[in-house]
Amino acid sequence: CLFLFFQCDNAKGLKAFYDAIKYGPNHLMVFGGVCATVTSIIAESLKGWNLVQLSFAATTPELADKKKYPYFFRTVPSDNAVNPAILKLLKRYQWKRVGTLTQDVQRFSEVRNDLTDVLYGEDIEISDTESFSNDPCTGVKKLKGNDVRIILGQFDEEMAVKVFCCAYDEEMYGSKYQWIIPGWYENLWWESWINSSQCLSKNLLAAMEGYIGVDFEPLSSKMTKTISGRTPQQYEKEYNAKRGDGQSSKFHGYAYDGIWVIAKTLQHAMKHLNETKQHQKIEDFNYTNHKLGKIFLDAMNETSFFGVTGQVVFRNGERMGTIKFTQFQERKEVKVGEYNAVEDKLEIINNSIRFQGLEPPKDKTIIQEELRKISLPLYSILSALTILGMIMASAFLFFNIKNRNQKLIKMSSPYMNNLIILGGMLSYASIFLFGLDGSFVSEKTFETLCTVRTWILTVGYTTAFGAMFAKTWRVHAIFKNVKMKKKIIKDQKLLVIVGGMLLIDLCILICWQVVDPLRRTVEKYNMEVCP
Repeated sequence: CLFLFFQCDNAKGLKAFYDAIKYGPNHLMVFGGVCATVTSIIAESLKGWNLVQLSFAATTPELADKKKYPYFFRTVPSDNAVNPAILKLLKRYQWKRVGTLTQDVQRFSEVRNDLTDVLYGEDIEISDTESFSNDPCTGVKKLKGNDVRIILGQFDEEMAVKVFCCAYDEEMYGSKYQWIIPGWYENLWWESWINSSQCLSKNLLAAMEGYIGVDFEPLSSKMTKTISGRTPQQYEKEYNAKRGDGQSSKFHGYAYDGIWVIAKTLQHAMKHLNETKQHQKIEDFNYTNHKLGKIFLDAMNETSFFGVTGQVVFRNGERMGTIKFTQFQERKEVKVGEYNAVEDKLEIINNSIRFQGLEPPKDKTIIQEELRKISLPLYSILSALTILGMIMASAFLFFNIKNRNQKLIKMSSPYMNNLIILGGMLSYASIFLFGLDGSFVSEKTFETLCTVRTWILTVGYTTAFGAMFAKTWRVHAIFKNVKMKKKIIKDQKLLVIVGGMLLIDLCILICWQVVDPLRRTVEKYNMEVCP
């Protein structure tokens, strides 16, 4: 069985593929495909040769289209595989309002579009969608203007430096914000691009602190033996020993599992041929043998085993893999969790995610409408003073009534004194009503209170002031008599004066109540920062 590996150069890759088909022996499958351009062209044409292709490194979402690429499989999750993981993370921290910032590159745009579909119907609002080609600052400003706190970014390392510089300038970092970006950047990626930005290194690192990266897991973290008999850790040790000083690729585990997928597929196909007694062997395969090609296709789709990259299982040709979450903490990336796509389960490692505040950021500015009300301690103090005043007034009233026939009390017009005291007590009573606001009574009761307290205060003041005015007027009328003739002004006349004043008040109050009665209104104050 021969497998074909082809290059990233379109012309050379296609030529190598077609030469192998034309001049080489019959290939059972195509193993490989790294660059999206070459892989997509070849994957689209494989149906004509009944060839199943298995890639270990092509992550472009475009290849997930089964109508266009029915014979294409991959052991590596596609770029879109991070979106269900992001959804789980958003739900875990109850973030229901997010914004996206995307670089104008097809790879990133496809992931963003798929994310929109994933979040649709999940009660998570994408409140703002921004994209940029070279300068992300305009998009960052718009996100801030729309009060976006949870930002889902899709951009490369070079643009990431620019994004976080803009975030620092706009103060979009710290305890109020959470950035979620691709996790496939190289180690210390920012050091390669810091010189191309207008940002100081310390400012960039301050803005980056706490961001969460999302990417597929290169190797499983489980200490379980794989199909090869090795644990993922034993495999990695052996791989590093054989690699030596050569450059490592994060796809090596997927390539290794890919070989096992092909072996299991062929084994399953051979078993199927033996069980169905079709008197055929896999060596009988040729590019026009649709029956064997379909058997290979079905066998690969049913593959399931535990490999060095985790549980290897396909859904419509797409690998259901493990997605890891890392967080930038104190100038290094720390793994904080992983998402198992097979079980649809998110696991955070020992609450290792560090948020900049005491709790996860809120997904928006929370506006709490708070009713401004009378201070209860103040109302209690004034009510107590009012009660003392009313007790004192009651004592004066009792004294005045009891001693009304004594000469000195009688000369001071006790009836008018009683009116002054009663007017004062009515005015005191209005204090209780003015202190009852919307926090104590209902809306309808409040409107009634508005009217009642206005009437009580007006009548009380006019009664007290009217009686005092009438007494003063009588003194004035007597002493302005220059001829010093005896002049008597009885209390009945003073009562008429007070009654006239009250009549005027009542006319005004009744007209007010009929034409334009008092209504309860709510006054909106300017927003204030919660202390």
